[in-house]
Amino acid sequence: MLKTVPKIAIIGAGKLTYSLTDALVKSKYKIDIVISKNPSSAILLAQKYRIRNHSRFLNNIPISTNIFFLTVPDDQISSAANQLAKLQFDFRESIFVHFSGAKNVSALKSLQDKKAHTASFHIMQTFPSKIIVKLNNCLAAIETQSGAAKKFLEELATKLHLNAFYLNSNEKVKYHLAGVFASNFLVSNLFSTDLLLGKVSKRTNSYEIMAPILNSTLKNVKVKGAKEALSGPIIRGDFETIKAHSAFLKKLMISENKRLSNRLHLNYLVQSLSLIEIVRSKNGKLNLKQKQIEKFLVNESKRLARLL
Repeated sequence: MLKTVPKIAIIGAGKLTYSLTDALVKSKYKIDIVISKNPSSAILLAQKYRIRNHSRFLNNIPISTNIFFLTVPDDQISSAANQLAKLQFDFRESIFVHFSGAKNVSALKSLQDKKAHTASFHIMQTFPSKIIVKLNNCLAAIETQSGAAKKFLEELATKLHLNAFYLNSNEKVKYHLAGVFASNFLVSNLFSTDLLLGKVSKRTNSYEIMAPILNSTLKNVKVKGAKEALSGPIIRGDFETIKAHSAFLKKLMISENKRLSNRLHLNYLVQSLSLIEIVRSKNGKLNLKQKQIEKFLVNESKRLARLL
C-alpha cells in the first residue's frame, strides 16, 4: 500500500500520452516529469499541461516520484524497465504501469525483481493522433498481482471515468487481438471502401455514403449480437452475386497497383469465408447454395494466395 500522494512520471510522449495526460490533469493528478527520447516531444507535452519538469533522461526523474507510467511502444517496455531498475528509487513503495494491450506484466520483470509493484493498464480506445480523445466510459483492462497496484488503478479508473475489469496474463494477446479485429480491421475495410467508391464517386471519404449502414450495423450488433446482425448475399446463399463480386475484383486495377488490387480481392474472399462461419454458427449447418459459395471462396483464395 502506498503511503504517500501519487507523484507521477510519464515515460513516453506519443499519441496515447496526450489523451492520458489530459485526463490525469483534469482529474487533479500531480505529474512530476515527462520523459521522452525526443526532447521536443517532452517539451511540447510539458508546456501544454504546465508540467514543471521534462527530460530525455530517466535519471532526471525526481527521487520522490512513486508512480511510473510507461507509455512507450511495446518493443521498448522491457528496455525502459531495465533502465529504471538500475536507478535509485524506493521500489517497494513505487508502482510501475505499462499501457500495452498485447504485452503482459512480465515485461516489467526487472522491476518486479526489485520488489516494485507492477501492472499493465490498457484502455480499449483508438489513438490515431495527438488530438485528445475523451476516455470517459472506455473499458480499461487491469492486469497485476500487486494489491497496491490494483487499488491504485481501481481509483485511477474511477477518477478518469473508465470502466475497469481484470485480465489474467495469458489473456492479454487474445484481448488485444479482439481490439485489432474491432478497430484496425474496420479501418482496413473502410479504406477498401474508399478505393472502390473512388471508381464511382467523386467523394474521397466513404464515410459520407456509408455512415447510415455503418450506424445501423453497429446498432444491430449492440441489440442483437453479431450473428443476428448479419445480412447480405452470404446468408441469402446468393452464389451469383458472390461470383460477380469476385469476377469484378479479379479484373480490377487500382492506380496501376496490381499488388493492392490482388490483396483487396483476397480480403473479400477471406472475409466472406468468415461470414460463412457466422452462418454455420447461427444455423448449425450450411444449405446447398452456401456450401457452393464456400467451395468457390476456398478455391479462389488458394489461387489468389499463390500470386501474392
